Amino acid sequence: MPKHLRLMIFLWLFISLQAKALEGVDTGREVFEMELKANLEDVWHAFTTTEGLKLWVAPLVDIDFKVGGKWRANYNAKGRLGDETTIENTILSYDHQRMLSLKATTFPKDFPFVEAAQQSWSVFYFEPVSESKTKITVVGLGYTDSEQSQKMRAFFAGANRYSLQQLEKALVARNSMETK
Repeated sequence: MPKHLRLMIFLWLFISLQAKALEGVDTGREVFEMELKANLEDVWHAFTTTEGLKLWVAPLVDIDFKVGGKWRANYNAKGRLGDETTIENTILSYDHQRMLSLKATTFPKDFPFVEAAQQSWSVFYFEPVSESKTKITVVGLGYTDSEQSQKMRAFFAGANRYSLQQLEKALVARNSMETK
């Protein structure tokens, strides 16, 4: 048997065994998917503009939409952006109307998961289902076995669902107002 063929067989076996060994292993990924009753353009606008974010994220929010730009939100309506209750995300990358990745880089005072959050990031995938529906897949990455990381993971499992439900509700309401 030729040497290069033996090497290829060995590599195939090695990779197959590695993949088998990782089955059932927690890879630090948390995936949540939801189909929204809104078109892709409206959903993308809601994620990438200050006007859109104000519909569903927080009372105070702004975005500098570019790689390295900031997405800032303050859930305290009496606060101001940049105060100690502001959370700031940095835009890591995006692929127009397909993908957006963010990393939390500044945390509100008393945020209980700072150490775990510093190790994680989120990727949002956008997929048109029809002219009036969009599937969003949220992938949280960088989770570890630490207690804090697992608590944060559990928190965001529910928070992601709630946030996307708020987004859908806001877009459906806005679209129904526009059609009247």
